[in-house]
Amino acid sequence: MSEVERNSIIAIILSFLILMIWWKIYSPKVPVKNQKTSSLASSTKKQRREVKTDESKDTEFIELKNEEISCIFGKKSGLLYHLFLQGNTSKVDLIYPDGPKPFLFKLDGKILSNPEIEKRENSIILKFEELTAKFILSQKTLKLLCLNPSKKNLEIIWRGGIGTDKDLLEQQKKRKLVYLHIRKQNRVFKLKEIKEKLWEWLSISNRYFLLAFFPQGKFFVEACLKTPQELINFSSTEETLNLEIFPTIKKYSLLKKMKNGLEKTLAFGLFSPLSIFFLNVLNFFYKFLGNYGWSIVLLTIIIQIFLTPLTRKNIKAAQDMKRIQPYIKKLQEQYKDDPKKLQAELLNVYRVHKVNPLGGCLPMFLQIPIFWSLFTMLQGAVELRGAPFILWIKDLSRPDALFGHFPSFIPFLGGWPVGPLPLLMGALMFLQQRLTITDPQQKAFLIMPVFFTFIFLNFPSGLVLYWLTSNLITFIENLIFLEKK
Repeated sequence: MSEVERNSIIAIILSFLILMIWWKIYSPKVPVKNQKTSSLASSTKKQRREVKTDESKDTEFIELKNEEISCIFGKKSGLLYHLFLQGNTSKVDLIYPDGPKPFLFKLDGKILSNPEIEKRENSIILKFEELTAKFILSQKTLKLLCLNPSKKNLEIIWRGGIGTDKDLLEQQKKRKLVYLHIRKQNRVFKLKEIKEKLWEWLSISNRYFLLAFFPQGKFFVEACLKTPQELINFSSTEETLNLEIFPTIKKYSLLKKMKNGLEKTLAFGLFSPLSIFFLNVLNFFYKFLGNYGWSIVLLTIIIQIFLTPLTRKNIKAAQDMKRIQPYIKKLQEQYKDDPKKLQAELLNVYRVHKVNPLGGCLPMFLQIPIFWSLFTMLQGAVELRGAPFILWIKDLSRPDALFGHFPSFIPFLGGWPVGPLPLLMGALMFLQQRLTITDPQQKAFLIMPVFFTFIFLNFPSGLVLYWLTSNLITFIENLIFLEKK
């Protein structure tokens, strides 16, 4: 196999991997048919019908609030209609806007309704015939205290899913970007369905926000992500129960300080230690620069400086292969019917000219952990939510859409944003390809910048900014190194 063919295969494999990653992240998920569901999931429609009357009664509301949290309860039903959290830039309602509302109480399978409601300073008391529930809003949490003197099986049902910014709700619904985590025996597990007795906390989260439930008492929890409302059912026969709800943004430094493992709900993937390191460095730069966009640029520059030896080795390997191409082509023609002899002669050429045919591959593979850790960090860092950069870029967590969107009638690309950052990135990648590709057989790789441009159109502008800066530095290094040669 020639070096050109080998490089072609490597490029195709890497392109395929990138395409798979992109498809996994941005494509809508097709629901699986004929799949068994839990009893909790199957009862969703019934519960929605049963509580519809209660919800329709509420024309007046009661609010508990502090500087960070605002809870809006129905004055007649006692249901929680809104749970507003002050995010890093604006308030967000963590109750999903469509569907039934929490909290629903059931005793021995019977839904409790029409409570007497009393509001005190920072609390609301719901008095049912056989149950008293008290919501207390503290600085960081909403506490639920239940007194169940009959010791019948009490079910406390969260049916509100988890909300987010309005323009992300549709994406969250299509791609099912909701996650369940549970901690037991000091280990955190990510699950789609939960039936547990012994546990320390349970959380439901999306990309940027999290609701954690901390129980006190003997609870059995059943949860299911197979329904649109993401039902969580806490049940117990204890007389006194305490459930503490902690709403928060998914900020690593904030969750890490709690020392209970909640930071592990952040989806940083295989190279999470490296992602966390880069996130800490990014926040360190932000303290001095006051702008996450310039912090990304500075972080990229420093990373590229450390990668300069690998980059130069990659360029040198490409130039060495270019230098011996005439010998390789001659051997390929001479021994085209004798693969073993051809391989032996090629190895001899590499040895005589001191060329490593894999010299360009190793630096590329060594950079994969860095790229992937930065990719996952910039994709999910809540710090970038609402963070402006320059001029038209007002939110580094959203795609660049300065030029609007593709018309909806265009197949596949309809509705996708179009902005300068990904277009500049694609143009720079094309120039770099023209600069480095010298073999006519590799001209087909000039399509790669177009491929990457379309992928990055829908990526957060913070991630595109990193890739654009990285390519710009590599392009300059190529110019300098080739000029010296």
